[in-house]
Amino acid sequence: MSKKRKSKGKPSNPKSANLPKVVTHSNQDFWKDNWAAALIIFLLPFFFYWMSYSFGYVLDDTIVIVDNSFTKKGFSGIYEILTTESFAGYFGEQKNILIGGRYRPLSIVSFAIEYGIWGGNPSVSHFFNVLLYALSGILIFRLIFLLLPNWKDNQWFLGLAFITALLFVMHPIHTEVVANIKGRDEILALLFSLSALFGAVRYIDTGKIYYLVLTAISWLLAVLSKENGITWLLIIPMTIYYFRSFSMHRLGTLMGALGLMLVLYFGMRYNALDFIFSAGEGESTDIMNNPFYGISADKKFATIFYTWGVYLKLLFFPHPLTHDYYPYQIPILGFGDWRVLLSLIVNLGLGVYALLGIQKKSVVSYSILFYFITFSIVSNLVLNVGTTMNERFVYMPSLGFCLCLAFFITRWLPARLNENPRDINIISVGILILLLLGYGAKTLLRVPDWENALSLNSAAVKFSPNSARANCFMGVALYEELQVTTDPARKDFLLQESSYYISRALEIHPNYGSGLTMQSGILAEQYKKDNDIDKLLNGFASILNYRIELDFINQYIEYLIRGQNHQQKLFNFLYRIGYNQHYQTGNYSVALTYLNYAFQVDPSNKTIIQAIAQSYENLGNTAKANEFYQKLN
Repeated sequence: MSKKRKSKGKPSNPKSANLPKVVTHSNQDFWKDNWAAALIIFLLPFFFYWMSYSFGYVLDDTIVIVDNSFTKKGFSGIYEILTTESFAGYFGEQKNILIGGRYRPLSIVSFAIEYGIWGGNPSVSHFFNVLLYALSGILIFRLIFLLLPNWKDNQWFLGLAFITALLFVMHPIHTEVVANIKGRDEILALLFSLSALFGAVRYIDTGKIYYLVLTAISWLLAVLSKENGITWLLIIPMTIYYFRSFSMHRLGTLMGALGLMLVLYFGMRYNALDFIFSAGEGESTDIMNNPFYGISADKKFATIFYTWGVYLKLLFFPHPLTHDYYPYQIPILGFGDWRVLLSLIVNLGLGVYALLGIQKKSVVSYSILFYFITFSIVSNLVLNVGTTMNERFVYMPSLGFCLCLAFFITRWLPARLNENPRDINIISVGILILLLLGYGAKTLLRVPDWENALSLNSAAVKFSPNSARANCFMGVALYEELQVTTDPARKDFLLQESSYYISRALEIHPNYGSGLTMQSGILAEQYKKDNDIDKLLNGFASILNYRIELDFINQYIEYLIRGQNHQQKLFNFLYRIGYNQHYQTGNYSVALTYLNYAFQVDPSNKTIIQAIAQSYENLGNTAKANEFYQKLN
């Protein structure tokens, strides 16, 4: 039980954190005095994520590892990774698909190193993700002690630094980053940003050059991990303002060193992408890469502001969690929707509170500003990030949330209850226990979802039922299992389930390219079962109303032609698509694809030959036109 103390002084003031510039304890003393707390923070991630060691590759692991030609070269691929756009190793060429481009080589370099030593071993990659996450927790613990060296009047297990780090390593919203190997870009970006901040504060305190070098190199590594490290150009000086007395000379030197690293980063980025930042190859019309395409500006920004409220809700109450917020799991809303208005009020209120606390240098003000600054680059307000939201986007900003929550538990609440910080406040302890039990349970329940594509997408369609992407990916996972299953009853079940989810995806987004491709694959599987050519060709025709050409359909038509089955019905289908649908409407390039297929089925059909010849002529290919005109004679 806590006891009120009337004669032993007042509790320390939680509103002010403006501290002396000289830290009174060495690193050696710190680890000696705090080894138990540090050990707990370090080991907890291994406890919560040990299951991931047996997991495979999922989602974008394909892009950065499985099908990335540079990564699979091992050490010899590192130069290409550093000098090309981050998707080049996957696509085989430079493709600036996403707005602003992507240059995040450091995590891919780490994958190449792992590949060079251990080959394609996901267990190794999962282990290193957990290890780097654990080190991030340790660095958070050390850094907050460095920023607040005289806040040592709490019991160690209720200290601000320990509770902040504890909340961070246990927060369930981080499962996507840690359990998905590709999430290493987020882990490295924060780890090196924290290292840069640590070096910056030590340089301000001591003036030692090696801390300046540590800051500069760490920050460069952070932005080479992911672009959101750029926000620490504001975080670093803001932190020094809030928690240190400082000389402008040292601060100027520090920012000058970071400025040089910024120039170096931009040089590397320009060398790889041929631009610093750009809008990509025009505005994408695919809502899977540009979810706001085709909607009015007011609805775009109303939806963006709504997601800001969703992020805060998930930080406070991380349920349900999903990796998929693609269209239209997040609905398109207007400013008249109460959810948008509530989110605006809450976020504006937090912003005003933070600004009012700048002069007082309060920890709460700092925490809120930290959240908003690190969140800004992924908020969709400044830059379209290619999706409405993702839980991994608040991995870095969540540190501000954890610091603020830890402050509430360890400082604000005891002060309001007139408790001495060294007393064990039962209310604070109760809140902390409930939080940690909830966080721990949710993390343990969420991590297994990342085992493989089927488990992940099964969870996604449960909590993202309105996402075209989640439904499509679930259909794909079931379809892939169908290909390796030998039990007939199981195959029938998987085909039926896959068809359901693909149909649901196309119901949400009728022009979804991946969904249409999968639907054509399902039609082909059904044809293998029932040999119903009318059902197959009518299904293909329906798909081609949305996409005038689809590689899978073209390949299957070639298969049908070689099979010499149902040739008359196949010819009628090709005539309808090639001649009626495209040739007669002047779409000669697409018409030629199906007209040439029809010619293979019936080389004597004069109408088809005439149409092919005139199509080539209209496209300026005289030689090919004459070749077919001769066939008419």
